[in-house]
Amino acid sequence: MPTRLTTLLLSLLWLLPLTAQDYAGRWKGAIELPGTKLELAIDLSQKDGKWIGDMDIPLQQIKDMALAELTLEGNALKFKLPEVPGNASFSGNFKNNASLLEGDFTQMGQTFAMRLEKEDEVAKREAKARQDKAIATLLQLADSLRQKQQVPGIGIGIIQDGKIALAGGVGQRDAEKNLPVTAQTLFAIGSSSKAFTAMGLGLLVDDGKLEWDKPVIQYMPDFQLYDEFATKEMTAVDLVTHQSGLPRHDLMWYGSSFSRQEIYNRLRFLPPNKSFRSAWQYQNLMYMTAGVLIERLSGKSWEEFTRERIFKPLGMANSIFSVKEAPKTAETALPYRKDGDKAARIPNREIAAIGPAGSIHSNVNDMLKWVQMHLDAGKVNGQAFIGADVINKMHHPHKVIESSESPEFPEFSARSYGLGWFVYNRGDMKVVQHGGNIDGFSAYVYMLPKQQIGMVFLTNRDGTGLPGVLANYATDLLLDKPYTDWYTKAFGDESKKKDEEKDEESKKKKPVPGTTPSHALKDYAGKYEHPGYGIMEVKMVGDSLHMAFNSFDATLRHWHYDVFNAFIPELESDVLVTFYNNKDGVIEKLSAPLEPSMPEDIVLTKLPPDLLNDDKYIASISGAYELESATCTVEKKGAKLYVTLVGQPPYELTPYRDNEFKLKDLNGFSLVFYFENGTEKANACEFHQPNGVFKATRK
Repeated sequence: MPTRLTTLLLSLLWLLPLTAQDYAGRWKGAIELPGTKLELAIDLSQKDGKWIGDMDIPLQQIKDMALAELTLEGNALKFKLPEVPGNASFSGNFKNNASLLEGDFTQMGQTFAMRLEKEDEVAKREAKARQDKAIATLLQLADSLRQKQQVPGIGIGIIQDGKIALAGGVGQRDAEKNLPVTAQTLFAIGSSSKAFTAMGLGLLVDDGKLEWDKPVIQYMPDFQLYDEFATKEMTAVDLVTHQSGLPRHDLMWYGSSFSRQEIYNRLRFLPPNKSFRSAWQYQNLMYMTAGVLIERLSGKSWEEFTRERIFKPLGMANSIFSVKEAPKTAETALPYRKDGDKAARIPNREIAAIGPAGSIHSNVNDMLKWVQMHLDAGKVNGQAFIGADVINKMHHPHKVIESSESPEFPEFSARSYGLGWFVYNRGDMKVVQHGGNIDGFSAYVYMLPKQQIGMVFLTNRDGTGLPGVLANYATDLLLDKPYTDWYTKAFGDESKKKDEEKDEESKKKKPVPGTTPSHALKDYAGKYEHPGYGIMEVKMVGDSLHMAFNSFDATLRHWHYDVFNAFIPELESDVLVTFYNNKDGVIEKLSAPLEPSMPEDIVLTKLPPDLLNDDKYIASISGAYELESATCTVEKKGAKLYVTLVGQPPYELTPYRDNEFKLKDLNGFSLVFYFENGTEKANACEFHQPNGVFKATRK
């Protein structure tokens, strides 16, 4: 019964009479004359309960000509034009829910069709036509420019005034199979994920579980940075506004096998290059930490929380956190990298550990829902998803980015950073945007809140600035602004750029000629460790040295002296590795510019060989040795190795290099074992100490 009643009520709504307000207003159209149209407009209004009106005919320079004997009965309209010769009159009817007026215009015994639309309907139609033209032009531009920039495909979504103006794409998600990009194609969005993490914090603030300006350490007592003051004062806002004082330190996680918790535990070993809150420095590790904070306060993984609290309420059903999660039937874009004048296919990179900073994969359809929620100040389909105050805080400038103004782009103000968003002005328009870049993908989410415009550009080529260029073109096209050659402003003259690149190549540092390494190559081999960055292994492969760090493997080619060069294809860069001797002439550490913004290289200390865990080796050196008629004994007790001389306490032995151990806490003392004539057990050992070398033979 209730369902039938609802249906009846909805049906009756169509029977309600139109009001005077529906007919009042300006109507624009034309009289259909033989071979031409005479454009005109009439204005209808009520005064003292009576209908009055006038007419404009621009071509004849007629304005405000009164309509005489005007009557409006039901939906029928009649009037005469006494100022026009030939007994001019009109008789017609309003149609289409009072959006259209059609009838006959009569003059000198001849009748002509006259058709007018209400001005707001005309304006809407004209606006739609302009929008369609803008979209068509943008798609042509996108397809042309992506080919110039070796971008296989671009997913493009645009919302204007609450309606989807475009959801589609150009180019290919799979260049080899020529599969097209659509609004359903999944792309990695890289750092455009950061706003989702900031939103997660906002939801916890709404839940009453988090305060924006309360120190993080009060929620996570194990939170520790290198800088003690930053550790004590860092807040949730600080985490997501890039003012921790830390540079990127990306190579401590990029390509590594560290878990999220392991990265979090190692933050304390990463030195800052700025003081806390003194400067804006883009950073991924603090966003990962924000994700850990979400996990601690919600009791769920960052992925679970984001899926349940953001993706599901917004209807982002296709969004995932790894390409591995994509259903077999999903349209997934393949990743590419520019290689000369073409795009080369590269592997997908999994970055789950740093996920809160950039691991989301999404498509145009889903991302438009995310954008619309922001434009609607936190509402989804008219219902509150999150408080408008949280959206305002996210879109509000929190940290000015120094030197972010550019003479090439005078239209743009200096940039600031909100919570997960870049914020600045383009003329009198406020822009809120964030890009993303990860192996094989570049993304760009762009909003003009006041103009109620939002855009999404998803590409399957990394390191391209094309999405931002297209957003500027789209803004001009949608808002009917004068043409600007944004492509040239962003990328410059291509031929000139190639000359500049050649010039830069010629200015690169060159090695000192005629030098050689101070050691045999095998002496450089070993494992080197930094407590934050982990282990770099240097090993002999055939006749050359190789470096293995995280997932990267590169040949170390001699540069000069004890400096070697490694080209890492994934980073598209050279890394100069410097080795250092200790006073014994033994290679004890190396340094490398793993974080370029640090004033000094990151230093990794050479690890001793892992001899204590080799039971066979320990057995081969254990036993009694005769030293100048006295006996010394080498034996393992528990996990430690000791040497004991008669009448002296046992000395702990710590591995130093092959067959050599240091006597712990005794500077300059070591014990070297010898396997003479290929014996399985050491037949001698030597005590090396400041006052000489003393040999002992196995008893």
